[in-house]
Amino acid sequence: MKTEHSTLQILLVDDDSQIRTGLERIIRDHFSVSELTVISCENGLVASQLLQQEPFDLLITDIKMPLFSGIDLLQFVNEHEIQCHSIVLSGYDDFNLVRNALRYGAKDYLLKPVDEELLIHTIQEVKAAVSYRQTTLSANTSASFVLKMQKLLEACFSDHSNNIPEYQAFMEENQITNTTPCLMCYISIKRALYSNQFTMFQFLTDRLSTYLNDLPADLYPQLHFICGGIGSFWIAVLFCSSKITPSVQILQPFLRILEKDHLKYSYTASWYTLSDIHTADAICKKGFESYYYDLPTRKDLKLQTENISEELSVTLNQAAEAAAAYDYSNTIKCLEHCFSIFALLQPPVAELKKEMNHFVYSILTRNAAFIPVISTEKFTEYDIFERITNAESLSVLQQDMFFSINHLIESVLYSMQDKDDYVIQKAKEYIHKNYPDNITLNDVAAHVFLNGNYFSTLFKKKTGTTFRDYLRNYRIKKAKDLLSTTHLKIYEVGLQVGYIEQPHFVRAFKNVTGQTPGEFRDGL
Repeated sequence: MKTEHSTLQILLVDDDSQIRTGLERIIRDHFSVSELTVISCENGLVASQLLQQEPFDLLITDIKMPLFSGIDLLQFVNEHEIQCHSIVLSGYDDFNLVRNALRYGAKDYLLKPVDEELLIHTIQEVKAAVSYRQTTLSANTSASFVLKMQKLLEACFSDHSNNIPEYQAFMEENQITNTTPCLMCYISIKRALYSNQFTMFQFLTDRLSTYLNDLPADLYPQLHFICGGIGSFWIAVLFCSSKITPSVQILQPFLRILEKDHLKYSYTASWYTLSDIHTADAICKKGFESYYYDLPTRKDLKLQTENISEELSVTLNQAAEAAAAYDYSNTIKCLEHCFSIFALLQPPVAELKKEMNHFVYSILTRNAAFIPVISTEKFTEYDIFERITNAESLSVLQQDMFFSINHLIESVLYSMQDKDDYVIQKAKEYIHKNYPDNITLNDVAAHVFLNGNYFSTLFKKKTGTTFRDYLRNYRIKKAKDLLSTTHLKIYEVGLQVGYIEQPHFVRAFKNVTGQTPGEFRDGL
């Protein structure tokens, strides 16, 4: 059994000593030694031994490591039922690995280079979650009391509350009618990490009871409450015998408790009557939109507010173009920039989700091959529109979009009859676009996500020529066009097709055509 302790225990795993040192420095700059302890090691094998010997609250691990990768480590944690939150560190090209990490129970992932604000925010969330588990619940908050409150809350929102005897008895005992003033406070429990839901309700009910007991003696007798969970919220309805002004001051001590516990909440700032409870319900739910934008705002974007909306539109189009061309890497880079702009502008959440739905439709209009994939995955875990609708925060939406786009591209490519032909086509397109540069076989192989040796063999098999000869022949083809249509000097033509030194250009040209560039031009 894990020993309880007040200090957050973090295990940091990365085979790069500079990264470990940098992350430790960032963490220690934001937390005191009394708040947390950081232990680091260089690979997953050592980390797995430490996890068996010591209790850790948070595991931050690189996803690619020798001996024992981050995936191996998360699988080890999962198989040994080690109670520990986990976060993986990854690069843009690691998303397939990240997906596996999430399947093994990783709570989140951070892209390298790690954003300092996002790292600290993530640690604070885990720290808050751990503190919930360690809190000793009040003995006065009995199980029967919590269950009673839950039943009363459900009745409060029911259209048939007149038929519920317990509810009617509570209303009569406390002289509450449909015109009685009330305040409401909602707490989001979507991402709350508790051992079980009942324990969570006990904890929150205990917090509310403590707050009420600490109110002034003349105010306490006037207040009565009902609380419990409905959907993704824990709700407290506070009834008062008269409208005390200003109303918000009554809730402030309770709100400060919630802030200290790092809980997300929304509340009614003015009085409502019980007959208006559904209006108050809508106001409280809308209040959570301020929490939706949980990604840190990039400092460089704050200085570029002019035309930022136009930049967002352009970048979303670029992302759709890249996705339609199965270019996952550029899709993610564009989307990440878009989400940074969203974090800055903070449009209404409904508008944001509408924008993301439009982005998906833009991909479909550019490439119809995605349509059957999206259609067959409706109502499954891969339903991209469902993920957009249900994303509870900007960071979750970003993660879901990265996951979904990766899955869509993989699915379309897998459905192709000859995937090798597609890979060679993409390689040729890359060569045709970048032939003037000093590109190598490994550059092209990386572009199509293949090992260099395997790509070389595949290219020769599919084209009948080596990569080197194909590149040379394409450059000479372009050189012949320039010699035929321009008055550029020989060395200038060579430079434009990728030959820095003229002798190399002349030699390559003659090997392909049997003539020097000068002889070719003279014969035109």
